[in-house]
Amino acid sequence: MTVAEFIEYLKKQPQDLMVAYCLYSEYCLMDTDKIEIKELAVPREDGWVHSLWSIREDINQETTQYLVLPGN
Repeated sequence: MTVAEFIEYLKKQPQDLMVAYCLYSEYCLMDTDKIEIKELAVPREDGWVHSLWSIREDINQETTQYLVLPGN
């Protein structure tokens, strides 16, 4: 999903909803200071993205930037 696709998705949601994210066994309210832009590995075919610290020689070492939302 791109930022543009995310925005279009959010436009279709009730605009008075608060935004929460899963944090361990509970939930936390979203705040913009918890959203980051990070350099990570390009996505695998199954959609998973490796952190840079977890890239091994047998994994594609190409990277790209992502808008990263908080979570566990």
